[in-house]
Amino acid sequence: MKSNRRQTARNLIVSGYFVIFVGTTIGVVQQTSNLYFQQSWRADVNTFSTVFASFTAIVAWWFLSRIIADKPDQLSLIRKAYLGLALQALLLSINVLIYLITYPDVSWVSASTWGFGLGTITTAIGFFLMASSYPSSSNSSEEVLSAEQ
Repeated sequence: MKSNRRQTARNLIVSGYFVIFVGTTIGVVQQTSNLYFQQSWRADVNTFSTVFASFTAIVAWWFLSRIIADKPDQLSLIRKAYLGLALQALLLSINVLIYLITYPDVSWVSASTWGFGLGTITTAIGFFLMASSYPSSSNSSEEVLSAEQ
């Protein structure tokens, strides 16, 4: 059961970051088609860095979500870390969703905002699932299963 939960959590985390990547890529394509890149070199670097940052987040979480904690002190730390990441993603998604509710715009121009909002919601769910897949410190004698099991 815990291995299925961990695999589902891993898929949600990576999928969430993939949605963010797709949203930022659509945003860059939209800006390119509107000749946005002739404004300044700082704006160009800023725009491309978001695409590369979102891609590297996919790669990083692909590997980080495979880390297994097997000692009681590690279990407590990794559980707290995933809960902290889940809370961060949840708060970011609430911020974006408030913006999207205030200014509802479903278009290619707002694709990066929608991608970020949906991606952070997905990663928040994945982080919560990943945290719950590790036993609490009082149940630390439970067997810890790898993500592949």
